[in-house]
Amino acid sequence: MEKRLKNIYKKQLFLDLIQLGHDFHHSMRNKNNPKYQVYVMVDTPKLRDDMAKLSGHTYKVGYYE
Repeated sequence: MEKRLKNIYKKQLFLDLIQLGHDFHHSMRNKNNPKYQVYVMVDTPKLRDDMAKLSGHTYKVGYYE
């Protein structure tokens, strides 16, 4: 089974998610603006929940599937 991946565009959000123990997959240059990096993480329901909490939103399980 192939891992689902989630692109993270904000460096501080990426660093916060790493501190919370989420799995970093790789990074790549932003296609639209090459001076920026895109951080790619393994997508899990906990990752989405923590992303929502860090950004002040709520996460509904199954909403983004």
